[in-house]
Amino acid sequence: MKAVFVTTFPNDVANVVAAWDCWSEIKSERIIFSRPPTRPDFRQPINRDTDILRCVETALPDVIFYIGAAGGGRMYQLGIETLQALREIAPSINLVFDGGDRPWHTLIEEYRRCKCFDLQVTIDGCLDSPVDFVTIAPVDTRLFTEEGSVKDIFCGISGNIGPNDQRSKIINPLIQTGLVKMRMRDVVGEGFPEHVAFMQRCQMIINTSYVGSGKGHHVKQRVFETGFAGAALLECVDAPTHHWIPPTHFFTYENSEHASKVIKSLGAEEVAEKGRMLQEHVRSHYTPQQVYGAMLDRL
Repeated sequence: MKAVFVTTFPNDVANVVAAWDCWSEIKSERIIFSRPPTRPDFRQPINRDTDILRCVETALPDVIFYIGAAGGGRMYQLGIETLQALREIAPSINLVFDGGDRPWHTLIEEYRRCKCFDLQVTIDGCLDSPVDFVTIAPVDTRLFTEEGSVKDIFCGISGNIGPNDQRSKIINPLIQTGLVKMRMRDVVGEGFPEHVAFMQRCQMIINTSYVGSGKGHHVKQRVFETGFAGAALLECVDAPTHHWIPPTHFFTYENSEHASKVIKSLGAEEVAEKGRMLQEHVRSHYTPQQVYGAMLDRL
């Protein structure tokens, strides 16, 4: 099956595309319609809707995945008429990264009224999103080796935090006390191999589960990457992760102070056992073929 992804630029989008190519016999094509404002040299985007439609038609897709934003205007979204036209070319799926976040809900409903897609899917695990189907973010598993690296980091995180957002309030105190080692992840570029290599060095990975607005929680792709990396998960107690992974398979924390106590209280053997349980679960239930296959089954 040939897939075309029509998307914005961030590397978390690239990882979702790579997760399709991880298992599909036919490599996908990606059409990028926006670029980072600070990186004018980054992959010249296609700006005109007619050019996008022509490129998609030429690719002869069996399915089209659209990944846009809830805000940002024309720079980060395609127009309604363009989305409708894409649906005429092949069955189309709107892949939403933050469907549980309220700013998305109005746009999801507008797309439904205008019949822009055959299926709207949120990949953040939030069951109260107004989409057609809720699942989790597919992971490109090709770089997660069977044994991995020497696990010389007790607790780490690879990702991005703002200067004073909800995530930084949790993570920064833990970094400052030496309890957590952080790798800052690139917004664009080809940093996924380094991201995976770091995660495989971790015995345990702490996750911050806030949605983009900071007003709720969802299930991050990092949760499942943690499992494929063979690390234990330390998850925010408010995250809906328990809907997807048994609560017995990960640790939880309430706030930064509580996370500090949890990290200090855990031994290597207990952490390793949770990591094995999580790894077995994600390998059994959340391969990229299983995640994408469930979407395709609903078309």
